[in-house]
Amino acid sequence: MEANIHDDPILVAGKRILIAQAMLGLVFIAYEYMRSGSLSAESAITGVLIAILPSLFGMVFASIKSRVKPEESLRDLMHLSRNIKVIYTIVMFVLTFRFMALRNIVVLVGFCVTMFGHFLTPLFRDRFERKA
Repeated sequence: MEANIHDDPILVAGKRILIAQAMLGLVFIAYEYMRSGSLSAESAITGVLIAILPSLFGMVFASIKSRVKPEESLRDLMHLSRNIKVIYTIVMFVLTFRFMALRNIVVLVGFCVTMFGHFLTPLFRDRFERKA
């Protein structure tokens, strides 16, 4: 099976995941800022970015590879995206916990709340899908 990055369902699914994660992340950041102040908000921002950026990097690298090698299978592109996501997530956590003076629990909770966006993604439908 060849991957075609110009297929609408692939792009819509990726965009929907990122939007759901960003919405949950923003809600959590606002909650932490109101509850505990700026240090907790900075920790929450870091957790949200650790959840969103590796997913974005993985999708971008898979997109680039599919344009360079259009005969690449969709399974290989998914493995590439997943591996990049795991590697960048681990590196970002290590750098955060080692070199940044943040509240580690808030970073982890922000990451978990944001990753929960993957499970909420089916609730967000495109306006074209609602008509069908």
